[in-house]
Amino acid sequence: MNELLPSIGEYCLSFALGVALFGIAAGIWGTLKRQSLVQLVSQRALYTTTILISLAVLILILGLQMDNFWLRYVYSYSNADMPRIYKLTALWGGQEGSLLFWLWLSSIFASLSVWLHRKSDPDLIPYATSVFLFILGFFSALLVFSESPFKVFPQLPMDGRGLNPLLQNPSMAIHPPSLYLGFTGMSVPFAFAIAALLSGRLDTRWITSSRTWLLISWFFLSIGNLLGAQWAYVELGWGGFWGWDPVENAALMPWLTASAFLHSVMIQEKRGMLKLWNMNLIVISFCLTILGTYLTRSGVVQSVHSFARSDIGYYFLGFLGLVIFICAGLIWARRKELKSENIFESFLSKESAFVVNNIVLVGACFIVLWCTLYPTASELISGSRIIVGPPFFNSMLAPLGISLLILTGIGPLIAWKKASPRNLEKSFTWPLVIGAITTGMLALLGIYDWYVLLTGFGVGFVTAGLSMEFYQGTKARIIQTNEHPLKAFLNLSFYNNRKYGGYIVHIGILSIFMGVAGATYKKVYEFELSPQESKSFEEYTVQFRDFEERENTNQVETYGLVDLYIGDQFIETMKPARFFYKAQEQPSTEVAIYSRLKEDVYFTLGSIEPSTRRTKIHVTLNPMVSFLWIGGLILIFGAIISMLPRKMKVL
Repeated sequence: MNELLPSIGEYCLSFALGVALFGIAAGIWGTLKRQSLVQLVSQRALYTTTILISLAVLILILGLQMDNFWLRYVYSYSNADMPRIYKLTALWGGQEGSLLFWLWLSSIFASLSVWLHRKSDPDLIPYATSVFLFILGFFSALLVFSESPFKVFPQLPMDGRGLNPLLQNPSMAIHPPSLYLGFTGMSVPFAFAIAALLSGRLDTRWITSSRTWLLISWFFLSIGNLLGAQWAYVELGWGGFWGWDPVENAALMPWLTASAFLHSVMIQEKRGMLKLWNMNLIVISFCLTILGTYLTRSGVVQSVHSFARSDIGYYFLGFLGLVIFICAGLIWARRKELKSENIFESFLSKESAFVVNNIVLVGACFIVLWCTLYPTASELISGSRIIVGPPFFNSMLAPLGISLLILTGIGPLIAWKKASPRNLEKSFTWPLVIGAITTGMLALLGIYDWYVLLTGFGVGFVTAGLSMEFYQGTKARIIQTNEHPLKAFLNLSFYNNRKYGGYIVHIGILSIFMGVAGATYKKVYEFELSPQESKSFEEYTVQFRDFEERENTNQVETYGLVDLYIGDQFIETMKPARFFYKAQEQPSTEVAIYSRLKEDVYFTLGSIEPSTRRTKIHVTLNPMVSFLWIGGLILIFGAIISMLPRKMKVL
């Protein structure tokens, strides 16, 4: 049976490719000849492709769980002693498996969207189906002809090599799938946008159909980026959460452009403006997901997250070029139909605030893209690779980040079309006062870093503005319905979920900015300690007790037992560790963190002298980093509210 499963998996992928190509041909023929029955055949081909791909995924999962080392992929990314959860995560731990996982998620998104919109959008679905099948056909062809996860050995190995130790972390069970859901989900609004261009239905229908799907994609990209930051924080042992790694950047860029679209699309719906801009944003967002896949798999960037160098990158580059060429041609052909119906009446308006917001987000995306590709470009031009490090990213993006933070407060407060002096005075007086007071308080505390001071101003300004919005909305509802204040507040948030869910997302972003600003004051200490020796720093004292060793089937674990005191009060025994993974013959660093709202005390275990049992303990104080994770949870909560059905009552 173990020898038979790989062949079945290969057949599933080959048939999926064949059915996808047949579906594309049927979709084109049915659309040109306006034959609804043939168009229905194309939809059935999409569903069949999804079933075949799902079977292939199931076979690979069975191979991993059953230790089927006939499969080269199972041998490369699993072993008999590895915990079952990591045997599951091995599905996306290697290049071939991750491509199959990507293809599977894309097929599910495609089938779900076509099934749910088949009656509500009969003019768009035939075109969208062909676009989906084109995407699935490309990924299927890659797996069939280049990167099959079902290649086998001529002889059965005794055991596998196992998963990379850096990937044997609980976050990796959620982080990559979240990013892949975000990337693949972007294909749905892209398919509807191309369907609108092909069909000529360029009203707001394609936006209405695709907005929820884009929000779902944005939601998962947000989770993926936050979990990636958390994984880097607890697994890499460097005390930070974002290093501007090329693969991190690849996940951030489509999030930025998708965020821009979610703001600018409101102008198109409200005023019939920015049609061309919004169409381009959707295409760019999808192309950035393909570019990110290319960067991860081509070997052109150096990253702890990327896969081994492979010729597969050229296929992605060709696919990306083809997509850009087709989309540019379609947008150019429909440029007259994409003209705005209205013009901007004043710079002091909500429309202008959203446009500036879009410029900042897209500008930040361009800077991240350029800085990510610059080392490769410099190597091609001059022969020497010039690395762009985090300080350069931070210096370039910090002003844009502050601008975005303040715009987060301006957008909800300013009026549509043209803000009157009365509107400006009523809406902005208190937020400006609170922002100034916050900045003054930081200065009195001895904080003079310009970025932290402006962040403080932005947080005070936006918090005051959003509080006013919630207060005025709740007050109006109480007058209208005579509800209890808490009931009125909750019903307001859920009844107008797009608006107030967005405000909750903004509150989460405020908290994230606070966590990022706190990183400016990070402090690092290093102590060389013998058993029972102690050292004091700031308000803390650490005492190294000794080592504790454990041996599991998969790894040998060495813990340093470090007692943490605040003043004279014992807090907790911290256990930073070094793990040695047997199959890979590779060590990894495991951190220990004592978290509180003020700061994290972050421990890593350094070098160990076996004879004297002396060790180096690295301690990093990370101020306010908890606000980053709290902000992430608030952002996710706000996004969930935004995705709920409209006009809900919860009480």
